[in-house]
Amino acid sequence: MTQTTHNIGDRSPSGLFRMSAWEGEFERANAQLPRWYWNRDQRRRHYARWVEAEAETLAMRLAGLLRSDTPAETAGAARVLVDSLARDIDWARRLEDSESEDGQSEDRTFAHAA
Repeated sequence: MTQTTHNIGDRSPSGLFRMSAWEGEFERANAQLPRWYWNRDQRRRHYARWVEAEAETLAMRLAGLLRSDTPAETAGAARVLVDSLARDIDWARRLEDSESEDGQSEDRTFAHAA
């Protein structure tokens, strides 16, 4: 299992999506980890893509359940969560963009991954 250091990029603003959760899920799903996984910047880029996809899916599904007859207390709470997921989506896109602009991620692969 990979050890992570916790900083602002290790979880989404809502706290629903943690890098450690993605890493654990990814490691369990893949018997052999791809080379890019050992590159911190590339791993963070894939994590950002995961956050974006998961948050978009949840937001669309939840918003799709809201109807005009949805009780106000339920609809209000659901809209708050959809808004929170939208912030996660924006955060993930910014994280991915900042990682892409770095331009050095290809050069930072750990030696043991070669």
